[in-house]
Amino acid sequence: MLTNTLKLAWRNLTAGGWYSVLNVGGLAVVLAVSVLLLWWVKDELTFDRFHPAADRIYRINSRHGTGADEQYWQSCPAPIGVAAMSGRVPGIEKATRLAGLYDFNSLRAGNQTYAEKSNDLGYADENFLDVFGGFRVLYGNIAQPFPTPNSVVLTEAMALKYFGTANAVGKTLTVVDSNRVFSVGAVLADLPDNSSYHRKIIFPMSLRKRLFTGNGPWKLMDDDWGNFSFATYVKVAPGVDPARVAKTLTDIQNKARNTSEPGQLSTYTTQALTTLHLYEPDGHDTGLQQVRMMGLIALLLLSIGCINYVNLTTARATRRAREVGVRKVVGAESGHLMGQLLVESLLTLALSLVLAVGLIQLMIPFYRDLTGKTLGFSLLDPQVWLFLVGALLVTLLLAGVYPALLIARFDPIRSLRGRGVTGSQAGLRRVLVVTQFALATGLIFSTLVIGNQLSFLQKRELGFNKTHIFTIQTNDKTEAFRKALANESSVEHTASATTELTSGMGSTSDTEWDEKTPGRNFMMNQMSVSHNFVQDMGMTLVAGRNFREGKADSLSFIVNETAIRDMGISNPIGKRFKLHDWNGQIIGVVKDFVFSSAREKVPPTILFLRPEWNGTLYVRATGQNTKQALATAERIWKQNSPQYPFEYRFLDDAYDQLYKAEQRTGQLFRFFAGIAILISCLGLFGLAAYTAEQRTKEIGVRKVLGASIPSIVGLLSKDFLTLVGVAIVIASPVAWWAMNNWLHEFAYQISIEWWVFALAGLLAVGIALLTVSFQSIRAALMDPVKSLRSE
Repeated sequence: MLTNTLKLAWRNLTAGGWYSVLNVGGLAVVLAVSVLLLWWVKDELTFDRFHPAADRIYRINSRHGTGADEQYWQSCPAPIGVAAMSGRVPGIEKATRLAGLYDFNSLRAGNQTYAEKSNDLGYADENFLDVFGGFRVLYGNIAQPFPTPNSVVLTEAMALKYFGTANAVGKTLTVVDSNRVFSVGAVLADLPDNSSYHRKIIFPMSLRKRLFTGNGPWKLMDDDWGNFSFATYVKVAPGVDPARVAKTLTDIQNKARNTSEPGQLSTYTTQALTTLHLYEPDGHDTGLQQVRMMGLIALLLLSIGCINYVNLTTARATRRAREVGVRKVVGAESGHLMGQLLVESLLTLALSLVLAVGLIQLMIPFYRDLTGKTLGFSLLDPQVWLFLVGALLVTLLLAGVYPALLIARFDPIRSLRGRGVTGSQAGLRRVLVVTQFALATGLIFSTLVIGNQLSFLQKRELGFNKTHIFTIQTNDKTEAFRKALANESSVEHTASATTELTSGMGSTSDTEWDEKTPGRNFMMNQMSVSHNFVQDMGMTLVAGRNFREGKADSLSFIVNETAIRDMGISNPIGKRFKLHDWNGQIIGVVKDFVFSSAREKVPPTILFLRPEWNGTLYVRATGQNTKQALATAERIWKQNSPQYPFEYRFLDDAYDQLYKAEQRTGQLFRFFAGIAILISCLGLFGLAAYTAEQRTKEIGVRKVLGASIPSIVGLLSKDFLTLVGVAIVIASPVAWWAMNNWLHEFAYQISIEWWVFALAGLLAVGIALLTVSFQSIRAALMDPVKSLRSE
């Protein structure tokens, strides 16, 4: 019985001709894209959940300021970690600290020197593997990853890079800056994509303590309450309220610091490990909104594909009306017929799924490039099969059940007369076409808005000139290197600062000024610069003057416009300003300059002169001499620091990285909109062909009576274009609402203009017209004699 059913299903599928091709091909495309997108969504939602006790691990965040000045940081001072690990806080089972490493980045193995990215290096307490529990140790002791004070932990990729073998325990690495030798204490399996922690070379926190040189009144790292550069994680006991843990840590800080100004103290909050990737420290769900958006798009694409299948299948129902009528007359029951039709749908969907798997394999390089993820999409993975079978069953429910139920319920009398499809069923097809094109139009509209926002971000005024500038990390030789390059003909200007603009500045609330409201406390960005930085970077002074060379302005400050507004200072030039222990005055106000994502407002910023803090050199090449300037910089570098590899980065590239997430969103929407349009057009193409076929005799009669080809094309196209017009009317307000919410995530944003609606509508109408016109013109050009004879 089953064999006969399958044979019959295959015969009907192959007899469908290009209708079957459209069904199988359209479903394969949407299944491939939807499965990939849902796989990405799954990956995003499972971040950090591979740790055994992930639901009981929390990061300690710090909150600074109040009201409009309130800020949340994902870090806290070292003593908070000490308190958490001491056993003094009820409810904490274990605690550990992680920190970035900015003291050095050049390492040597054998005779080869490597310059690593700062983001790949870090510090960790001895027990960090025990607290998290999900990082897999390939070689070494999980309980003692740093067996000696000069040990280092590597990931497998780093071990292979440095030593050519994963089992690198006992092998040595040398820190070029200090010539200190470290032995590999443990090798971890490469950290998964869905881990919030991505350090690849990890040094013991005890090294960070040894390198600590003091900070104001604090001489030991574990006593330093002013350095918020440690990520502290606690594992709480089952049933413990993490908010009480945070309150206890805040009380410990308040007692230890015993300050008379409560506004100067931080308060601490907890954030679940499983929310770190999708939520900001203040609880804002920025990442989760994008995941929801992409999940919704996957479902919309799948819906468009299912609508196609339903439309094409029900459109062809009249061809099977007599078959169904005959089978019912000879005794076939509706349940049996429905089962037969479901098997046909399942066969179609199975073929589509097989083709989709092939498409997924072809799309994986594009997927990896677009998302930055190393997709583990293997047919040997049980989770992959769950996804594929799940997608098959969902598609069968959405697309296969209704056509089977519709055809199986045909009235045998009407079916034998060739009238299987009723007007209500044709009406349903029109509703589905409207739905399909409404979804496609919404994606077109969203793509245009996202493209305009990205264009606005890339073209907006930055407050300085970044043309032909590259940066070099020079550490303690910045000033000498700057002077050596300043006299080169290919170099227009050289300046220096603490760090690269987009890499993030240090922040502080340790400030005082005239007219400050008592008890007020908020964070300000701080950056040391060379005396010529403001001028040579093309920044605009709106008041006051620039720094002068030498020590004359060592207690002078230049602040940005936002700082003046937030501080509430009137006539700021010459006013007293204190930063840390430096009591000086404001000598200039610089126009706000951009150094962070467009989702954030430009923060208050202080510039000052501390040459010994400057570790980044800014070099502006003259005109077309960028290559010569780079060659000159490399030559001087090798003369002065031959032990370090020469590395640089263009400021243009650094700023592009600020908008990388938005650029990916734009690329995804363009891709998805293209897929939606393609699938919608396939369905419209099939329906237009079916309509033209059904009206063959009518077209022949009209031509015999003198109807022109344009009038026939208009007749066949009118109904479809009306449906597309209705889809545009429905889609526009919904898309506007969605995109308006998306734009609210940006501190600087465009307004949605009327022409975006018009252009999205024109594109949808134009695409639909081209699709329908092909079949309409083909039908209009048929010989009327043949058309009438065929009837």
